[in-house]
Amino acid sequence: MKKRIEVFMAVVLLLGACLFARESAFMVDSLKAQTGEVCIVIDAGHGGY
Repeated sequence: MKKRIEVFMAVVLLLGACLFARESAFMVDSLKAQTGEVCIVIDAGHGGY
C-alpha cells in the first residue's frame, strides 16, 4: 500500500512539473519584445485634459 502511494505521488509530481514547464514557456514566449516601430511619447505632466 505504501509503495502504491509513493508511485502515485511521483507521477503527480512529474505531471505537475510538465504542466508548469509548459505554462511558464508560454508566458516567457508571450513576454518577448515585439519588433517594429517604436513610438516614444513625452508628457509635460501639467494635468488637465
